[in-house]
Amino acid sequence: MHTGPVHGDVLIVGAGPVGMALAAELLAHGIRPVLISRTRRVSPHSRATILWPRVLELLDRTGVGAELVAAGHYFDQMNYYSDKRRIGLVRFDRLTGVTYPFAITIPQWRTEQILEKHLTALGGTIEYEHRFVDAHQDDRQVHCRLVDPAGHEYHRSFAYVVGADGHASTVRDRLGFDFDGRTLRTRLAITDAELVGERSSSEAAYYLTRTGNMVVAPLGAGLFRVGASVPDGYDRDDVPREFFQKLLDERVPGGHRLGRMTFSGIFTAHVRASSRYRKGRVFLCGDAAHAMSPSGAQGLNTGLQDAVNLGWKLAGVLRDRYRPELLDTYDPERRSAVRAVSDFSTRLATIGLYSKRWQIAVRDTAYRIGSVTGLLERGMSPRLAQIDTHYGPGPGRGRGRRLRPGARVPLGWLPSHTAATLAVDRFTVLLWPGTSYRYEPWTVFADRVRQAVPEVAVRDLAGRPPGPLLPRLGRSATALVVRPDGHLLTAVPVGEAAYDAAVATVRAAVRAVVCPQAPRPDPVTPSRTVLSGQHTSSIGA
Repeated sequence: MHTGPVHGDVLIVGAGPVGMALAAELLAHGIRPVLISRTRRVSPHSRATILWPRVLELLDRTGVGAELVAAGHYFDQMNYYSDKRRIGLVRFDRLTGVTYPFAITIPQWRTEQILEKHLTALGGTIEYEHRFVDAHQDDRQVHCRLVDPAGHEYHRSFAYVVGADGHASTVRDRLGFDFDGRTLRTRLAITDAELVGERSSSEAAYYLTRTGNMVVAPLGAGLFRVGASVPDGYDRDDVPREFFQKLLDERVPGGHRLGRMTFSGIFTAHVRASSRYRKGRVFLCGDAAHAMSPSGAQGLNTGLQDAVNLGWKLAGVLRDRYRPELLDTYDPERRSAVRAVSDFSTRLATIGLYSKRWQIAVRDTAYRIGSVTGLLERGMSPRLAQIDTHYGPGPGRGRGRRLRPGARVPLGWLPSHTAATLAVDRFTVLLWPGTSYRYEPWTVFADRVRQAVPEVAVRDLAGRPPGPLLPRLGRSATALVVRPDGHLLTAVPVGEAAYDAAVATVRAAVRAVVCPQAPRPDPVTPSRTVLSGQHTSSIGA
């Protein structure tokens, strides 16, 4: 049984945000991975700029969420325009039961800086200019061929290998994963630039026209991310100032003038995915596993969810805390979740590029009615925020409905005086006594649960405000078994005349995942930064 830090059992290929987030998750739980990158970071230019509420929550688990928020630019509203007239509004500050009821814009290079600093603080390193060449695996290890900065080939074996090496993944190619899909017809151009006379705000906007669309999002410090679909017939690979100014004039109201541009680029989007994210002891994460339309800015966030889902499972199995079969859940859980996000992004892209008048009329009418009735916001904000991610056989959405296995539990990990917290490093059992209960039998029951499953954190909600959980709990007593990533494993009804059965059921649910001989882990507590002038968690952890 592992009792101390485990060194070198995991190779992570690729040190972008996904690879670093996975490494941080492992380090926080006592696993020191080998993290390699074939190149050093040489350019501050990047495509991904938005981090959504669910990913900010998940990054709290290793203590870096608040730092990213402090470095980013807050926005809580997405506006939709058609032919320069506003047709739709989606707000995120009305999301309930979230630690961060907003998103942030932050350049990917800045996200990478913060993650690397955080990784170093946890004791991790990145081995730059090391290349993954090839590998083969057996039942116990993955035997890798690697190249060092001097060009010398060396061999090393690992218990597990994770390919987080992007769209052109070498790990995916050499280990025989497929990567099927299609290339989108429309090319996209982006720049980070000043808009003269425009003030930074907490709003982002999509501008839809018959000839293409445009997105403008504030980055702070007077800069805006400006993205545009490239008109048919534009065959150049460069995108000068005149290109963006012309499209701003055609698509965006207000007569904006483009100021200083920090960079510009043009790229082609793809919708592709591997049919499996795991093959034996090799896993794929992020763009190595899937690529999707940039509409809705979901790609990086989806990859970071991959990293968290895999990280706590891999660490727990390597530390002999969780049964090895737990790793079998990574592939079906993430492939299903990614497919839902990718389908949503593709629909947004298709709708945003309507060019026929009847299509535009139907879309605009639907957006207007949806905004007035609130249906647009209720339908889109949880999806954009990725708080509807669900790991189970059925959907986890629905207001006022009981939590179903696989659904995100609306609690976090940061210290809070107003709600229960989830444990970072183990499963949590939340004991809800119902709206009416007898004190002494309930406390005896809670103590029995603690004795039956000492490997988990038990939170007794008796006499405590359940906060955002309340609408999802109901009036009857319930025991919720919650995974370390904040998703519900199972809900156990607790009858006053059947406490013995409830204890046994909770114990069986935990034992199906947690090794019975697992030592009680030392508490892992994410740090919390006080954010001056920013939203902080009201439900925390």
